[in-house]
Amino acid sequence: MAGDADHSRPVLHEAQAEGTLAGRNAACFPEMITGRRMVPFSIIFTDPALANIGELDGKDSVIASASYEDQGRAKVEGVNRGLPRLHADSANGKLIGAVLATPAAEHMAHFLVMAIDRGLTTSDILPLPLYHPTFEEGLKPALREICSRTGGPVAMERDDEFLAGA
Repeated sequence: MAGDADHSRPVLHEAQAEGTLAGRNAACFPEMITGRRMVPFSIIFTDPALANIGELDGKDSVIASASYEDQGRAKVEGVNRGLPRLHADSANGKLIGAVLATPAAEHMAHFLVMAIDRGLTTSDILPLPLYHPTFEEGLKPALREICSRTGGPVAMERDDEFLAGA
């Protein structure tokens, strides 16, 4: 039951991690092992799927979104509706959270959780390879907007580097 009793974030992966930590601390008592908290996220399997990522309350953030109305993969599959909203620290462009109501939100959520966990800025994320055609490509307009609004370096995207002969 350790880890499962926290009703504020009752999701399996968090309950499992917290239960493991509680078990280790019980086995190693009186020495205590501290663990780093996971990036909180939840997914609701609706159509389109919904995902809530990070802890956004009280944070000074820049928010950018991108429409899926004209997104290539979404149009081909006839699911071209939805909106990802990305939140980044206004001082440095570091991604701190997202709210997704998009096709394949459950997959993009994992990508964004990893980026937040690693402390990546939107300038770090933008040049990462996003295979074409994928729903993840639809995040690029929001990433670009955050880069331009935070005043941080706007990294050249890899496809632009390729075309420039870099």
